Amino acid sequence: MRSSKGSAVAVALAAGIGVAAVPAQADARSATDGPVTITATGHHNGQVRIDVTESGENYLLIDPTRPGTRCATPNGRTVSIPKDRPPGPGSETFTACVDIMYGAQRQWDMLRDWLGRSGPPGNGRNAPAVYDPSGRGPIWGGYVMFGRMPTGGAPATTLDLVGHQFGHLVYQSTPGGTGSGNESGGLFEGASDIFGVLTDHYADHPQNRPNYLIGDSPSLMGDRPLRYMYNPSLLGDPNCYSSAIPSTEVHAAAGPLNHWFYLLAEGANPGGGKPSSPVCGGDPAALTGIGIRQAGRIFMGALQRKTAQWSYAKTRVASVAAAIDLFGPGSAECAITKAAWRAVSVQEQPGEASCAGSTPSPAPAGP
Repeated sequence: MRSSKGSAVAVALAAGIGVAAVPAQADARSATDGPVTITATGHHNGQVRIDVTESGENYLLIDPTRPGTRCATPNGRTVSIPKDRPPGPGSETFTACVDIMYGAQRQWDMLRDWLGRSGPPGNGRNAPAVYDPSGRGPIWGGYVMFGRMPTGGAPATTLDLVGHQFGHLVYQSTPGGTGSGNESGGLFEGASDIFGVLTDHYADHPQNRPNYLIGDSPSLMGDRPLRYMYNPSLLGDPNCYSSAIPSTEVHAAAGPLNHWFYLLAEGANPGGGKPSSPVCGGDPAALTGIGIRQAGRIFMGALQRKTAQWSYAKTRVASVAAAIDLFGPGSAECAITKAAWRAVSVQEQPGEASCAGSTPSPAPAGP
């Protein structure tokens, strides 16, 4: 989600890193003792291992190994826990911040290991997070404000939502920024959903098995998620591109991109308990899926070709070029990239590269 004016926390750009920092009150304790990994309990993720900073008799939720990653209260004070406290559930703010730190750290590692990127903005830094139990969120505005969903209830800090929010930083830090208009906004939101599910699959957390649903914890939205990537129309969002997209609300306008990514990664009929996905054009049999890691590499390569006024047509051209750079013009990955776009009604564009040559079977789908 994007931010609105009148945020509860003042932000300012931190020198040299290009992302916002929370400049409110300084911490009473200085972080001098260094990095340590602890076991802590998150609201959604249960017991997890997170990297924090040891300071005197406390652990501060500041990650010194992934610079800029921290979780603070609305007044800017870093959340902490006494070192002698057992790793069971704590306050709502603490358990939410554990979720946030865990998700931010897993995304950082996913970007490094799968996509060859150093932190969400690509410069070895991250944006800080704030948890406000009285707020509504998550909201992105150069830092990440987390709260509860507008419907109330649990903290909106599931692994996919944390990955989504920090995914905004990835998108805006690639060439062209965020752009303007609903079609560009839909691509911004869809890209963040993609980074959310990439984070989810990389973590492969046993208490939060990876899937292609956004915000699917029952404590957030009851018996439905916020979005179904494999079939956006289950919630009334468009599965496929049309002339209506430029005037569609941005989260709904993300539907065709989310759908394309699922088809690229998993195919139309993946089996193995994964849901089938409808197509709007082309042959479903041609969509066998290349695996989420390879799909993520293609998408990241497309973002590196992004321009200010981004569109679905330009995303298609850029992703085909990325597939050719990564896998070659005669690769199955190139052919399936095109087939997945055809399946969501984004047709071949003038000047688009050709997948010339033979099209061998893709590598087995998997992370």
